[in-house]
Amino acid sequence: MEHRIFFLMLGVIVTFCDVTSEETFRLKIGIVGTWTPVFDELLRTIGLSHPWQIYNITTAKPKSQYDKMLKVKDFLTDNQIDVILGPYDDATGIVADKLRVPYICTTGSKRNLNYTFQILPPLEDFSQAIFDMTKSYQWDKVSLFYDDLRGVYIMEQLLTNHDMMVKSWHVKGGSDIKAVEKQVRDHLVRMRQAFVQKSIIFCSKEHTEIILDQARSLAMLSQPSEWFFYDPGDQLVPVFKNFPDVFVNFTVFGLMEFDSRNEITSVDDSRRLNISLAADSLRLLNATLPKAVEVQRNEAAFTIAEELRKIRIPGYTGDIEFGPNGRRYNYTIKLSEIEGLDSLQIFVTRHHDVWKRGFLLYHVGVWRSHSNSKEDKIHFEEVKRLNRNYSFPLKGRTVSVVMILEKPFTMQKRDYMQRLGNDRFEGFAVDLITEVAKMLDFNFEIYLVHDGKFGTKKENGEWNGMIGELLAGNATMLVAPLSINSQREEAVDFTKPFMTRYISVLMRVPKSEQSYFEFLNPLHHNVWYCTFGAFMMVSVILYFLERFGIRQNKDYPTISFRESFWFVFGSLLQGNTDSSPSTLPGRILTSAWWFFALILISSYTANLAAFLTVKKINTPIKSVTDLASQTKIKYGTVKSSGIMFFFKNTNIEHFAKMWAQMSEVDPSSMVDSTDEGFKKVKDGNYAFFWDTTVNKYKTIEDCQFMEIGPHFDPKGFGIGVPPGAIYREDLSMAILKLSDTGMLHQLENKWWPSRSCPDLSKPSADETSELSIDSVAGVFFILLGGIALAGIVCGFEHFAKVVKKAAKTNKVVNILHTLVLVNRLLHQNCTDFIFYVE
Repeated sequence: MEHRIFFLMLGVIVTFCDVTSEETFRLKIGIVGTWTPVFDELLRTIGLSHPWQIYNITTAKPKSQYDKMLKVKDFLTDNQIDVILGPYDDATGIVADKLRVPYICTTGSKRNLNYTFQILPPLEDFSQAIFDMTKSYQWDKVSLFYDDLRGVYIMEQLLTNHDMMVKSWHVKGGSDIKAVEKQVRDHLVRMRQAFVQKSIIFCSKEHTEIILDQARSLAMLSQPSEWFFYDPGDQLVPVFKNFPDVFVNFTVFGLMEFDSRNEITSVDDSRRLNISLAADSLRLLNATLPKAVEVQRNEAAFTIAEELRKIRIPGYTGDIEFGPNGRRYNYTIKLSEIEGLDSLQIFVTRHHDVWKRGFLLYHVGVWRSHSNSKEDKIHFEEVKRLNRNYSFPLKGRTVSVVMILEKPFTMQKRDYMQRLGNDRFEGFAVDLITEVAKMLDFNFEIYLVHDGKFGTKKENGEWNGMIGELLAGNATMLVAPLSINSQREEAVDFTKPFMTRYISVLMRVPKSEQSYFEFLNPLHHNVWYCTFGAFMMVSVILYFLERFGIRQNKDYPTISFRESFWFVFGSLLQGNTDSSPSTLPGRILTSAWWFFALILISSYTANLAAFLTVKKINTPIKSVTDLASQTKIKYGTVKSSGIMFFFKNTNIEHFAKMWAQMSEVDPSSMVDSTDEGFKKVKDGNYAFFWDTTVNKYKTIEDCQFMEIGPHFDPKGFGIGVPPGAIYREDLSMAILKLSDTGMLHQLENKWWPSRSCPDLSKPSADETSELSIDSVAGVFFILLGGIALAGIVCGFEHFAKVVKKAAKTNKVVNILHTLVLVNRLLHQNCTDFIFYVE
């Protein structure tokens, strides 16, 4: 009985000792780096099944890696650490492997250590998942944005697919946010120029947000563009919240459910991955502790390590299982597509099982590692991708529109200095983009191209002008009279043409030379000479016919030589004279002369009316080909314009000849702008090749200009967009609708009204004008001359008469004087005689 009591008491004591030893087992946990607060918080929240004690592994300023390893060894052995948790540290991993202390690291490791367990899947697995996805979708082009060395590894993996072109863009960080934004924008512009529509983002959250913000400003966040993100810890949710209006494929590679929420991850998004990895670490410890407390104290660490090799449990980051090398496998990487929602969609889909915090979530695929064996292949299980409803990417946004000053497409209002924004401008292009914006529901801001050029490819391969603005990403579209040609089409995309233009020649209307003797123009000078000769000849012949002919009536006075000329001249002017022919031959000649005068005067009168009342122009150039056959009038066009390249590349003989004249013989004929070309035309002796739309407006605006035909080289004006911009089709459809509704025709009539200037090249009754004094001043001069001549003749006659009269008077006086003298002599003689008689 006493023996039984002894053994019973001994069993109780042993049992008590076992219980006491189990209860007093305290797990000693070493924490690496700065993760101590994370584990402290989780241990207070979820705890462990056995007591624990945390030790922060610190090494005070080691002199070398070896010195650090010695200090870590001393720390682990002195404190009898059972397990190490936290991010991977190389010195700690090597020492733990030698001491056989399990090291559950929450970050990746490049070493294969037997006692290091990587709870975060290695980068190689994510790289392989991305590679398998590109193969499954059969991509031929992809862009990779990265900001650290991990991106280089992804790029090397993608380059092994020789059927796919990989464009990689390194995003360099820095404190200057503006510099980073400019760098990213340049990357995106070059990516668009390469027509790459698939992009993989392997960057930090800050850089990812910058990339998406710049892509949205370039209208690259819309179909068919697709964006893929490396986000194992569901940290990009706050980034995507800033793009709720974007309808595009955002695909996320992650370990965790997108926008995951549970008892330990309902924290700040930036800490979600770290807390989930730390929680999974504690969950692993809890699963191994029952075996660890059953062995001796110095065997606990080894037991925990052996249990970790065999364990398989679900975790916050998916199923957790380790292979012999301590790497995690048999887990899944989830591929989730997300789409932002507007208010209407949120109302409709609020009860959708995949609706989360303003997003629609679609599980489109998983990548699973089946085994840690090299013979077992990992594969990508594709789920049918969704067909998204397309939405115009510029809807509700404000975009930049680049234009160039060119009448009547874009003009500054007279008081533009007192106006702001788009209200400063007017013109056909301004009205066109306004109508398009109303139809497609977007806003725009107009700015003028800085260098004042349309767009030409320079020797270094870059573009200037408006095309350069598009390619640089400064503008979302260009609206201007920019003709579509093959070279420009290779650089940017164009919509359907909103107008067709030709090339025409603009010249100054020749100045009409006013003459005081305009009334002489109806008859050629030879006719005037012949008429004068006929007048002289008829006058002489008439005199001789009247002199030697038989007069029918001898009472008629004979026509003298002077009267003959006067009669013929009076007959020509349909006037009457006192004398007339009295002989039959003279009357026959007079009848012929009258008939001649009738026809001549009638023809002159009719022609005079046409010459003086209808303004006709005699242009030195009738057509474009006339320019090539002369050298007096210079001709040219705007440098680096589409018209210049037409002449430069043409094979048409006379156009090629004209290009040689413009470029080699007389380079000064080329101008830098249309305004300079118009000025040279106005100065005279210059012909300007330019678009018919602009030339026509110039002739309407200023009657001193005229167009010379025929028109040639038809091309279209279209709205330019960056290469690969998907909204081009929307703009094209808007232009077609404006054309169908007649709006384009109304805008053309508004800015190209009927020309009020007379068409001087086509004389007609509608274009007659009253006679001006300049046209008939010569008649008045002749009349004045006749009056003056008549006055002079009259004066001469009067003077002759006075002289003659004076001479006659002097003669009478002399006679009277003589008579007086005679009388005096006679009287004196008589007196002497009487005296003598007496």
